[in-house]
Parts: sequence; structure tokens; C-alpha cells
Amino acid sequence: MQHPYHSSRQKKDHSQAQMTMVSSTATVLLSVFLVGLTCLAIYLSHLFWLKPQRFRNKLRRQGIHGPAPSFFFGNIPDVKKIHSEMAQKRAQQGQNTDPISNDYMSQLFPHIDKWTDDYGSVFTFTLGNMVVVCLGDLDAVKDFCQNRSPEFGRSSYIKNSRGVLFGDGIITAKGASWVQQRKIINPEFFPDKVKGMMKMMIESVTQLMGKWEAKVEGGGGIATLQVDEDLRNLSAEVISKTCFGNNYSHGMEIFSKMLEILDLLSKQYSSVGIPGQKYMPTKTNREVWRLGKEVKKSIMNLMINENNGNPQNFLDVLTKNFIGSHSNRHLIVDNCKTMFFAGHETTANTISFTLILLAHHAEWQNRARDELNMVIYETLRLYPPGPFMAKETSEEMKFGKFLIPKGVNVWLPLSALHRDPANWGADASVFNPERFANGISSACKLPFLFMPFGVGIRTCVGQNYAMTELKIVLALVLSKFSFSLSPEYKHSVACKLFFKPVNAVYLKLERI
Repeated sequence: MQHPYHSSRQKKDHSQAQMTMVSSTATVLLSVFLVGLTCLAIYLSHLFWLKPQRFRNKLRRQGIHGPAPSFFFGNIPDVKKIHSEMAQKRAQQGQNTDPISNDYMSQLFPHIDKWTDDYGSVFTFTLGNMVVVCLGDLDAVKDFCQNRSPEFGRSSYIKNSRGVLFGDGIITAKGASWVQQRKIINPEFFPDKVKGMMKMMIESVTQLMGKWEAKVEGGGGIATLQVDEDLRNLSAEVISKTCFGNNYSHGMEIFSKMLEILDLLSKQYSSVGIPGQKYMPTKTNREVWRLGKEVKKSIMNLMINENNGNPQNFLDVLTKNFIGSHSNRHLIVDNCKTMFFAGHETTANTISFTLILLAHHAEWQNRARDELNMVIYETLRLYPPGPFMAKETSEEMKFGKFLIPKGVNVWLPLSALHRDPANWGADASVFNPERFANGISSACKLPFLFMPFGVGIRTCVGQNYAMTELKIVLALVLSKFSFSLSPEYKHSVACKLFFKPVNAVYLKLERI
């Protein structure tokens, strides 16, 4: 029988051994935690400070300066502060007396105006860890426009922050993938193919004109209508028929969800450039994920059921060319979504802005019936689809006298270039279609600065399609109605990836 003393001693030794083991385990875990924390701190320091700072130092040595960034957020706090100060200033100044002011950039992007004043036409700023060079020097812009590298594509932030909208489609693709996609998609929008779509476009527009005519007749020859919602629905119908043929009603449902996604993403400007933001389970992100899955599932279902004897449509073309691998099926989905934004949002907004400008400048309505190109070009000059043309350097690239390091985002301030008095004349901010009387080449000193559809090898593949739809809609509207702005309309411009009117567009229509 074991003596009680020895039993007690064994228990004590065992307890001490357990404590030692626990202590050792805790020490190891603490060491692992501290090492992990140190590695994370080093990684974050590199990601958010050291790497961007190396870019900024290279730019600074070339005379490219900008506001001092903070850690993690970069200049996002500065952007918010400048916007807040501008909002207070506008509130103190009161309502603008000009009912249709085309000077909207100073309201939407006052930080760009301020930094241009502070640092010149070429400056740099940082959003999160994304270093941006805003390029306004004309020699540098010319080199930007003439760059023909397929690797010099859209900024990676578009794919990172707007991936649910565009995925790996033709807008975000680079290199061999972009070459392959453009080779397949571009021929579908050649003039002869677009000509074959005109009948469908005319039928849809004629149906809308009938609806407006009925309301005008009911008002005794004159009626005030909200036209922007009708134009959005019209554009969605046309692009749905182009993409999905006889299944266009399903396309309308898909595109409705895409608009919801766009509205949600437009609220996240303050987080642009912050890595991993799209993976955070915020309320907005969860809703974006849900809608994105529904859109993908709907397009995949249409793709599976496509062989049903319908006339060939865009989805059919993609399905026949992108066959085989799982990744190619994703390209079909991504390019259908891309087609929606290229053919719906931008077109609908351009039609709305054109009608607003023609309503405000009624003297141009009669001339516009014969000179639509001039009016459309002038509208696109004042209200291009978006505020910037953004690309990312895939290697060290030279623009003018500036050598931009690999991985830097280069933005052209499109709206500012489209209304630069040095290029367009003293009336650069005024609606004057006459400047395009002899075409784009004679409209300004440097025609390459007019780029509503992009420039170079990445010019929008749907340019012919968009111009055809614009002309058909405007020609039919102008052939049936004269119109003016309703007092209910208050002009204001928003940027939700694309420029669009903030308020409902009310026009007073009168039959001719």
C-alpha cells in the first residue's frame, strides 16, 4: 500500500507538470500571436504606406505633387472634408440663378478642382492604398490616348470594387483575354449588324411615342410628362431584346436587379481603394452579393435554354464562342452585364440630357431635326458618360515628360478636358452644337481630347449601336413634339458610376 505522503507528492508533481505544460503552451501561442501580429503590421505598413510612398517619391521627383495622405485611408478624409466645405458654401450662397448650369463637376468632385488649383494640371492623390495620377497636361494626355498596349487597361480598382457589375468582361479584361473578347464581340456591332437591329429599335421607340401622343391628345394637344423613367425603360427594352431576343422580358428583370446593385455600390465611394472592402459582410455588401448571385443564375438559365429557335442575339453569339470551360461561362455572364451598362445606362442618360438641353435651348429644336449629330456630340461633350477615363500602368510608362511607375492609376479628367477653354474656346461651358458643324476634327484645336466613347484600341465596341439608338429616339421625338422644361424640373447631376439627372425630368410636350 502506497504511503499517503508519496501519493500527495505525486499529485503535486503532476499538477506542477500540467502548469508547466500550460505555461509553455501559452508562451508558444503568445509568441505565435505576436509573430503573426508583427507580420500583419509589416504587411499593412507595406500595403498602405511603404509601397504607395515609393510611388509618391518617384512622382515627386518629377514635379508631380499632391496632398499628404493619412495611413490606411490615404486622402479619403480630405475628399470628405472638401465635399463638406463645398456643401456648406453652396448652402450659404443659395440657389443658382442659372436653371441649367453645366458646371456640375465643381459640385460632384470639388477635390479635383481644389487640387488642380493647388498642384497644377498633373497631380497625385491616394485613395486607401491606391495611388492616382490625375493627368491634365496635353502632351501627356496625347500619349495616353495613343497608347496601344492591350495591357494598358482599366484600373484594377474597377474590377475590385465593381466586380459584381463587370467581372472579367471586356471592360476589365487585359492582354490576351481582352484581345480574345474584343475579337468575338466587336463584329457584332459593325454598322451592317447594327443596321439589322434598327427595325427592332424603331418598333420599341414608336410604341413609346404612341404612349406620349395619347397623353398629349388627352391634354388637348399639350401635356407635362416625366420622360426619364420612360426613356430608361425604353433603353432597357432595346438592350434586352439585343441581348436575349424573345426572352427580353427576363432580361428586363435581370437589368432591374443590376440597377439595384449600381445604386448600392454608388454609396461606397468613400471606401474606394481600401483592399478587401468588398469581402466585408456589411449590410450593403450582403445585399450586393445576393443580387449578384440572382443575376448570374438568371443569365445562366437563359444560356442553358437558348437553343429554342429564336433569332440570333448577343447571348447566342457569346454562348457559341465562349464554350467549354467553367471560366468561359463566367465570361458570358460578365459580358451580358457589361452590355447592359454600355447599352442601357449611358444611352438612357444621354437621351435625357439631350432633351433637357434642347428644351432649355428651344431655338435648336428645329435645327436638330436635320443636324442630330451636332446636337448629340455637343451633349456628349458637356455630359460624357462618366467623369474620368481611368487606366492602370502594367509597366513603367511615359506620358509626355512624366514617367509613371508600374501599378499606378492614371485618370484623365474627362469633363474638364471636354470644356477646357484653351481647346474649345471661350464658350466651352455653353451648349453650342454649331461647333460640330464640320465634324469632330474641326470642333476644337485638339480633336483627340473629345473622347466620350474612349480612345485608341479600347474605344467602346458599342459606339455605332449607341449612336444609332440615340438618333432614332431623338428623331422620332423631334418629329412629333416641340417641348420645353416644366417648372417642376430642377437641374442637378449625380454620378453613380455614370452621370445622370438627380431629379425626375419633366417636359412640357406639345404636338407639332
